[in-house]
Amino acid sequence: MSSYGLNGSGLAESGPPLQAGTLERRTATGSNGWAAWLLLLGSAMPSYMTMYVGGAKFIPARIAISLLLVPALAELFQRGRRLCASDFFVCAASVWMFAAVLQTDQGWSSAAALVLEFSGGYIVARAYFFGRQGLETFVRVLKPVTAAIVAVAVLEHLTRHNVVAALMGLQSTGYEYRYGLLRATSTFPHAILFGSFCAVAGAIFLYSERSFLGRTLYCGLCLFGCVLSMSSAPLMAFGIVLSVYCYDQLLMGQRWRWHALVASLLVFLGIVFLVANKPVSWIVANLTLDPATGYFRVATWESAGYYIDLSPYVGYGFGSYASPDDFFGNASVDSVWLTLALRFGIPLVIFILLANTAAFFPTRRTASIPHNCDAYMSNMRTAFTLGLAMFMFVGLTVHYWNNSWILWGIWIGIRASLKEESITAAESPVLDRRMASADRDLTVATRGFYASR
Repeated sequence: MSSYGLNGSGLAESGPPLQAGTLERRTATGSNGWAAWLLLLGSAMPSYMTMYVGGAKFIPARIAISLLLVPALAELFQRGRRLCASDFFVCAASVWMFAAVLQTDQGWSSAAALVLEFSGGYIVARAYFFGRQGLETFVRVLKPVTAAIVAVAVLEHLTRHNVVAALMGLQSTGYEYRYGLLRATSTFPHAILFGSFCAVAGAIFLYSERSFLGRTLYCGLCLFGCVLSMSSAPLMAFGIVLSVYCYDQLLMGQRWRWHALVASLLVFLGIVFLVANKPVSWIVANLTLDPATGYFRVATWESAGYYIDLSPYVGYGFGSYASPDDFFGNASVDSVWLTLALRFGIPLVIFILLANTAAFFPTRRTASIPHNCDAYMSNMRTAFTLGLAMFMFVGLTVHYWNNSWILWGIWIGIRASLKEESITAAESPVLDRRMASADRDLTVATRGFYASR
């Protein structure tokens, strides 16, 4: 907080609001257009497109983050920007990954790659997509990128080949089918990751599009992508997104609507935990279309939970956590929360969870912001909060890696910047009152001066 002073004409002048506005305009119009294209295109490209620099493996998204990271740090630490609680938790998560690997001596290079992808994507998003103009630029770039990703999935269904791999002269790794239909992967490593991206992007377009036609077009495109992926969790996530949006529109203007929604969710979870013998297993089993995959995930949770209890603080690194005769020793762990706990321990799960919730959890200052002061920014706060909720929800049955892991960090970074902007907006009335008080004091002092003469 900077103070108010007097300029040469004897009028009060303000520092931070004008400076923050100038910073937002310069960041949005000067540099974040190309940053959005570079970051989103890099995240959309397949992870099997790799290059090696000094023995280090770089996928397109890592290259984009590496190019943007230093300028992003310079932008983030400029005067007028402020730190958020999410910054601390993301930093703590990065430090814990290295600390846990130091104890297990398993996968230094892999841990470094995860830190670069998640924390690097977070920092770049925090730096470049700040304020309304920054958000509008991000959404404007997200539209064609999403359309291109879904178009690749359509070509997969039509040709029964991985189009991008074929263009690069690479051999397709094969496809999965469900109910006789191909599960499209597009440019993602797995169909469920492609579907998860479509569900999260759909939440953004629901709130960013101003016309019914635009909202129908882009949200229908995302829903079509979820259908092409033939994945249970993304389809359920998209259904939740639509339900929350309709609920929001129905009770628009009622400040208590979100409290009621959260309370209803807590009551539902409370009932599940009271009635079900194994509540987490019950939830996981009911998140799938195919009962066989549901039972497999339940067994995975039970098996992984046993090994997490044996090493709850630092995990097992990137090595096998089970004995050779254990069925789940080399099977995939289809939950990002379980995978993080197995690799780095429960503390990392707590840090990641807190980084997500701290990015959108309201404070006393942000709760006082009038919702009609800027409808677009209010909508974006809701959209990215809903997106983070879907990342955490789908993560119960999905493990994020490469593109999806990076996009999760980007979404947290943008939501944290939205919260930073909210805090600045909440403090503006206080600054205005201080300025008015300074004007009154100046008027009184001036009258006293002339009276004394």
